[in-house]
Amino acid sequence: MRTKAKAALIAAAAIVGAAGGLWLTWCRGINYEKRYKDLFDKTFKGDYKITVTESGFTYNPEAPLKLPFRYKIYDVEYKDKNGKERHFEIDGRAGYQIYSSIDESFIEYIKNRSKKSDYYIASAIAADGYEIAKNDVYNNIVPKYFDAKYDPEVSSIRALSDGYSIAVFPFDSSIFYFSSDYNNKDKVTEFLSPENCPILSDFDFREAAKSKTFELAVHIDITDESKFDMIDEFTEKAEALCSEYTAASDLGGNYHYMVRTKIGEGDEVKVIDRTDVYVINGEKVDIDKNEDRASQKFRDMIVEKCGYNTEKRSKT
Repeated sequence: MRTKAKAALIAAAAIVGAAGGLWLTWCRGINYEKRYKDLFDKTFKGDYKITVTESGFTYNPEAPLKLPFRYKIYDVEYKDKNGKERHFEIDGRAGYQIYSSIDESFIEYIKNRSKKSDYYIASAIAADGYEIAKNDVYNNIVPKYFDAKYDPEVSSIRALSDGYSIAVFPFDSSIFYFSSDYNNKDKVTEFLSPENCPILSDFDFREAAKSKTFELAVHIDITDESKFDMIDEFTEKAEALCSEYTAASDLGGNYHYMVRTKIGEGDEVKVIDRTDVYVINGEKVDIDKNEDRASQKFRDMIVEKCGYNTEKRSKT
């Protein structure tokens, strides 16, 4: 009996010890400086500074148990390829903030914090790449073809001219599939690896074109009726801009441009004429511009060619 009692005490102590270890690991939070050091060293080419701007303890009010954890918020400072200083924020609460009792058990919630942090960091890197490429295309590429002026204080997404506007979105399509809604953990790991991650310190419009999952979207709205007969000219210019993008890609590039004439505003807008072209890896693809979620279908097609899963996980 003594032997059995001793064994039971040892087993109980082991369980308590393991639980205590898990509790301590949870409470410590995720050390972003350590977990992503190799990534940061590569994407910022070793020239960056991480500053903790806030730290403390918090908890997720939506979780069934209000387990506290330590978090930090960081400012990451680095330089782009032109030597300009850039900053972006990393919120160390990311892996702990999302909990859904519909499709995630509490144990899964605890186990998935690192995976969710990976999704968050991948999205943050991709989002900063978008900002860099967007500024490059508006400041250095658009003026070659259009007289529209980009002023982020007037519009953060459009360059404006007399009677028309142009919106250019150079972004990594994979960013839409970096979440627990999709089974792409292996792709997120690949994206974050030093061998495959984008190099933000070298990033620009042309570097973006080299990515298999990057997409350039160009939307031109002609609103002055006296310029409606210029739709073919604007279409040729949109094609030329996209051709400059694809010339930088060994893959042929992925892009979509839309040129349309329209009258009215808001709910009263009426499209008079419209041209859409979709290209994946240098080849035109057939997508009905009037189809619901045409842009979503285009993104799905781009990333599926790279092995991404575009079907959302079923709820349990």
